[in-house]
Amino acid sequence: MINQFLRNIKLLQNVKQLVLGNPTADMDSCVGSILLAYHMTQFNIPTAPIINYNRQSFRSHFETAQLFDIDDLIFINDVDLNQYDLILYDHNDIKYTNNQIGCIDHHEDKGQNFTQFKKIEKVGSAVTLVAEHMELEKNYKCKQEIAEIAQLIMKTILVDTFNFQQNQYQIRWVDKDKQLFELCHSYYPQFDSQKEYQHLTDLKYDLKMNLKLSLTQQLLKDYKKFYTVGYCVIFIKLQDLMTKYNENQLIEEFSQFMNTEKCKTLVVFFIKYKEV
Repeated sequence: MINQFLRNIKLLQNVKQLVLGNPTADMDSCVGSILLAYHMTQFNIPTAPIINYNRQSFRSHFETAQLFDIDDLIFINDVDLNQYDLILYDHNDIKYTNNQIGCIDHHEDKGQNFTQFKKIEKVGSAVTLVAEHMELEKNYKCKQEIAEIAQLIMKTILVDTFNFQQNQYQIRWVDKDKQLFELCHSYYPQFDSQKEYQHLTDLKYDLKMNLKLSLTQQLLKDYKKFYTVGYCVIFIKLQDLMTKYNENQLIEEFSQFMNTEKCKTLVVFFIKYKEV
């Protein structure tokens, strides 16, 4: 049902507003913006989700790209944001247009005003707030539809909360994440949390798949910039990356990336994956 919605809405017929996820285009940003747009469309406000990323590089988000047909997605360069009302999802600090009407986010409130609504709450996954807003049992009658939505929500919350690891409580997740996850699980009780989390984590840290990416694609997968400092997460070990690049090549690639992104300092974190 969600994929059919994406196929239909990408034509932008009668669309009045857009939901725009954050520029990292991680699973939370993509799934949450799609579900929020889906929900609004069901209630007679045709709304399209926009992936805030480059179409050609999106396949580097392995765990998210496998959930949807990429040809059915609308990316930020595919549409003129100024032609629609805009809702920001999973971020609240960027002013894209003068017609930003709403926001749902779980990051620190940067004080930006929105003309219709603003929901910012500290939770582990922003999709928790979407799940709360959708009220599946109240607003949806088709059990298959509820189950499909619930699975997307649960997968996203698992990734964001590290499968509710106890040492991440109040860091990566809070009670509301757990409550909404359990509610969704009641709609689809055969969902195997451990199996799904293992699968998604294996995809994210897959060594061969990550090494097939260009270094720029790896740096952009989880990139944030604060003032003139860029922060990147690379999902393999430095030793593994250096099987593809020597030290001089890395320095050159990092310098080019800094020039392109206009950052004076670049901090790169390398992840050592431990099986869950």
